[in-house]
Amino acid sequence: MRIIFFGTDEFAKEILAYLFGQDLDIVAVVTRADKPKGRSLKTEAPPVKELCLEKGFQGPIYQPLKASDEEFVSFLTELSPDLFVVVSYGQILRQNVLDIPKYGTINVHPSLLPKYRGPSPIQSVVLAGEVKTGVTIMEMELAMDAGGIIKVVPADIPEEMSFGELEILLVDLAKDSLLKVIQEISNNQKISATPQVENLATYTKKIHAEDSFIDWNRSIKEICNFVRGMNPRPGARMFVQMDGKKLLMKVFGVKSAEYCGGKPGEPLFFNKEQGLIIACSDGSVGLQEVQLEGKKKMNIKDFINGFSDKINFIY
Repeated sequence: MRIIFFGTDEFAKEILAYLFGQDLDIVAVVTRADKPKGRSLKTEAPPVKELCLEKGFQGPIYQPLKASDEEFVSFLTELSPDLFVVVSYGQILRQNVLDIPKYGTINVHPSLLPKYRGPSPIQSVVLAGEVKTGVTIMEMELAMDAGGIIKVVPADIPEEMSFGELEILLVDLAKDSLLKVIQEISNNQKISATPQVENLATYTKKIHAEDSFIDWNRSIKEICNFVRGMNPRPGARMFVQMDGKKLLMKVFGVKSAEYCGGKPGEPLFFNKEQGLIIACSDGSVGLQEVQLEGKKKMNIKDFINGFSDKINFIY
């Protein structure tokens, strides 16, 4: 069965790396365009392209600005694909693309659809404090994440699990499940899917760096979930002042402290067991791991030892 893989980010890269190790005929890979990154604005390839180059993939690697352009659709059609496999591609596929493969298009979505459709399902379930999520393999249609459900693999979310840790868990769940679905389609030469219940659908939004600042007026639970949901990227953020300069500080770990007193955002005291205690709306939380702008990530004890007499908190 001739497969074309669509994917871009690290999540997609890990799944494609797994598929490369299986007995599958992946005839082409489609990913997003190279982009400038970092302060130097050096152009970098997306993770999926980097993997293809590293593994010496012999098929074409396409990076169209718009996958729905007629010229690109012609390229895909000429490859006579049987199946499209889409994982975190980052671009909506129009009907003229979905109609190309003989057996249709399947997508790996890291949530329990129809809940958490959209671009940030893994972060969003952590931010919301959910205790369960999973991976859904679905048949793609034109509406966002609305296609029929082929396979669901549920997963529990431990109380302290971060977004990054959950992402790794869901990648591992997706690999074997996706392979089994591909094999079933190859054997049966059709996709068997169950329609989603539309009135249960919820949607996520793309999360940007400006969404990552901690609101100390929120509750202990909300702040803990927020820091987990922003770890490792983009990192929960706050501002501090040092030597008269306003600096960004990222927070990668907090614990419930529940000491009362002080205005939200005000540092109360340092405790070896619970960290740097900061007031919030219904008590306090203890910062565990931070990264000051221009410095490496450090545990809170090292931060206190090195910067406590130089830092002023802005709240």
